Amino acid sequence: MVMDGITARSTKVLAGINTNWGDTARFSRITVYGSATICEKYRGVPKGSEPTKIGEGADGVNCLYSSSDITYR
Repeated sequence: MVMDGITARSTKVLAGINTNWGDTARFSRITVYGSATICEKYRGVPKGSEPTKIGEGADGVNCLYSSSDITYR
């Protein structure tokens, strides 16, 4: 997934991905009003089950962004 030039308001999380399935999320030119988690990482499971959250934030592998890509207002 690629998010570029996004303004986020009234949200808790911009993206949630399943790292064990090779999902990636790339963010650039993001403006967040208030606070939000940019990227949450999960261990994906078969359909009908709930995935387990295993982390959040940029990691250079699955959640791709740097602090200069995100502006908080």
